[in-house]
Amino acid sequence: MAKKHTREIIDFEYEERMSKQRAKRGFSDSDVLSIDYWFCNTISPMLKQLAKKTPGFFLLDEKGNIISFDKSLSTEENEMYLKRWLDMIQHLAFLADEMNENKCSMKNPYDKEWNRIERIFEKKYGFLGEKLQTEEDKKSDGIRMYTPINDPVNGKEYCKVWNSYRKCEKEIERYREKCKSEFFKLFSKYFRYF
Repeated sequence: MAKKHTREIIDFEYEERMSKQRAKRGFSDSDVLSIDYWFCNTISPMLKQLAKKTPGFFLLDEKGNIISFDKSLSTEENEMYLKRWLDMIQHLAFLADEMNENKCSMKNPYDKEWNRIERIFEKKYGFLGEKLQTEEDKKSDGIRMYTPINDPVNGKEYCKVWNSYRKCEKEIERYREKCKSEFFKLFSKYFRYF
């Protein structure tokens, strides 16, 4: 119990230090070490807030190009252009969430099963399969790491799950990369108008 309590204190002190750094300079050391994570977690809420609080809009044609402002717009036209502007901002926020590995809507259906297999493997063979190490492994300079696919009993079964898991992970990575590309293309296009 004391260890958990100590860990909570350390975590609290760390977060407090990071908060002070953010207040003082606008970012923390932990933000610097993971700029992509910081950016995704910051830009999406900012865009959502902008959509709620936007003081006006820019006129976007059907293709999303900014067009010159016309004072003689009807109420319907004003509403249409405001909707296009807000839709574009909300789409950017959506893309920012989708390119974020923690918020992406695509989930790996094999994730729980692979995590379960890893726990079983670690319980049976130790951390990184240390109980599977041979005398030759122990004599070498490096540390030989074993994974569930090296399990002498269930390795083939685990390998099937691993292959399915990795295939899904690659699909998710491609999707997130596509969202990132679309986000930065749009963000760059409207950068001066936010």
